[in-house]
Amino acid sequence: MKHAASDSEPQPNMATHARPGREEFGPVARYYDHLMQGVPYRQWVDYIQNILRRWRRTPQRVLDLACGTGQVGCEMLRRGYEVVGLDLAEPMALACAVQVPPLPAAVMDAARLGLRAESLDLVVSLYDSLNYILDPAGLQRCFDAVHDALRPEGLFIFDMNTIRALSIGLFTQNNLGSPDPLQYAWTADWDAIHRICRVDMWFRWRGENGSEEFQEVHLQRGYEIREVSQMLGAAGFRSVRALNAYTFRRPTRWSDRVFFVAAKR
Repeated sequence: MKHAASDSEPQPNMATHARPGREEFGPVARYYDHLMQGVPYRQWVDYIQNILRRWRRTPQRVLDLACGTGQVGCEMLRRGYEVVGLDLAEPMALACAVQVPPLPAAVMDAARLGLRAESLDLVVSLYDSLNYILDPAGLQRCFDAVHDALRPEGLFIFDMNTIRALSIGLFTQNNLGSPDPLQYAWTADWDAIHRICRVDMWFRWRGENGSEEFQEVHLQRGYEIREVSQMLGAAGFRSVRALNAYTFRRPTRWSDRVFFVAAKR
């Protein structure tokens, strides 16, 4: 069955969710890599490297910001980069240690970063991680901190779900009836006033060692492309480019995911 918010269910207090990751990615962390086994992480890193070639950058020290279980960071490690990961959800950061190769990772809030100045050549943040920062002031703090941590000419590459993607119900989905041991049913609700997408997630795991059922609520904020570009400019970045995901074309009104590439002066 699907788990959905009823009309009588209390709505989320936006102030209590200004620091994402405290409630999200808890129980699901144990099954996250299984849930995402079809995600083409290698092709994502291919795209990152295509961006680096186009911008004529050869970074060495890389931060995978909001790294999750470390799949992107580990792929970059395999390609010769020096990579560390940061994630607010402790269960996800801990999972980085069991990857092959293991990704060094720590727990840190992307909206309250404490990074050494000019210590990085590249910061990446993929899979709409920064949409989880619900407070625009928190996103601005993130951009400011990343800018300070990058060396001159360093790049910040990240993607975000567009308002269109969050508002049209793309995240209402389920795999009920499939033979997969991890069953899920998600119901999305869009709050146009606050530009918040709430996704009520229900999961059931049925494995050899027993079964488990749990729920999570995930919240993402929709940001305008122009809004994000202005925030990056305010942080000190130059040559800010917005790209339709996995291409070098400009986003359109139909874009569901947008990549941003920002260079430090």
